[in-house]
Formats: sequence, C-alpha cells, structure tokens
Amino acid sequence: MQSVRLQLKKLGEVKLGIIILGAGLLIGIIISKVLKGLYWNHIDILDTNYLSKIKDATIDYSVLIRYVFWNNYRTFILFWIFCSTAIGIPYISLSILYAGIKCGFLGSIIMMRYGFKGIFLIFGYTFPHYLIYIPVALLCLRSGYSLCKSMYYENKVSKRGKIERVIKHLLIIVILALALMLGGFLETYAGSFLLKKILALF
Repeated sequence: MQSVRLQLKKLGEVKLGIIILGAGLLIGIIISKVLKGLYWNHIDILDTNYLSKIKDATIDYSVLIRYVFWNNYRTFILFWIFCSTAIGIPYISLSILYAGIKCGFLGSIIMMRYGFKGIFLIFGYTFPHYLIYIPVALLCLRSGYSLCKSMYYENKVSKRGKIERVIKHLLIIVILALALMLGGFLETYAGSFLLKKILALF
C-alpha cells in the first residue's frame, strides 16, 4: 500500500487526473457498446424527431437561463462544499471519472447513431460555452485540490487555520462563479442559437 502511495505521489496530481479522465472515457465507450441494447431506444438525443422538436421550438430564454444557472451553480456549490471537507480529494477523483464516463458514453452513442454528422451535433451542444466551462472546471479542480490538501492532507491545521484557507480561496471562487455566469449566458443565447442552426442538418 505504501509503495502505491509513493508511485501516485511521484506521478503527480495532474498526470493522475489525466489517467482517471482517460479511464473514464474508455469505460464510457465500453458501456455504450456493451449495453447498447438496453438504452438505444430510450435516449432522446438519438431520436431525430426529438431533434426536430428542438429545432422548431420557440425558446423561452427566461426559463432556459434559469435552468442553465440552476444546473451550473448547483454543481459548482456542491463541489466547493465537498472540497472544504476531508473527502474533497476523493470527490474530485470521482468527478473526473464521471466526467470521462459521461463524455465517452455520449460521444460514442452520437457517433454510432449519426456517423460523421455526429461531430456537428457534439459541436452544437458544446460551443461556445465550453470555451468558458472547460477552463473553469480545470481551475476548480486545481484550486479545490489545493484547498482540500492544505486543510487535511499536509500539516495538522486548526479550525481557525481551515477557515483562513477557505477565505484565501474566496477570491478565485468568486472569479470562477462570475466566469460560470458568462458561460451560462453564452449557453443560453449563443449556444442555443447555434444548436438550432446545426440541427437543420439532421
């Protein structure tokens, strides 16, 4: 067990995170292939009629932006709550693994269903807001890892010391929250407009 810890420490958190993400992608792809018979007729994105409904629908932006903000900030707040506890680093690891599985699974089923055109669909669902979301996610992972490690996995820290470390991270948390808001606006307005245009291909 000690040798495993030493190897992981030598590997470094960035490389380890990439390995976990890669493992998640592979698992997601495998699941999409092995369990195809169970889900194929039950996922909306695989139904061209569903895509047509989105393309032809009138968007209520006030409802959509509340939905986007709720999803984004719910995840964001939970992330920082967990990162301020002793289970922060395991939570980060599971979050990276889940993100990999989700991307691998969805990317795989879209390509299986639509072939080359699936690339355009993936683009439509992720651009331009993921230009904001990906850097925010990476900075959250890095800062959240640093916060949790400094509070629970290095020297023993008093309750006052833990509070001070959280306060030191407040500025980056606020900046990331504002960036997430910008991403939400991009997803709601630019992203939905672009998606409707791309769905004309399907």
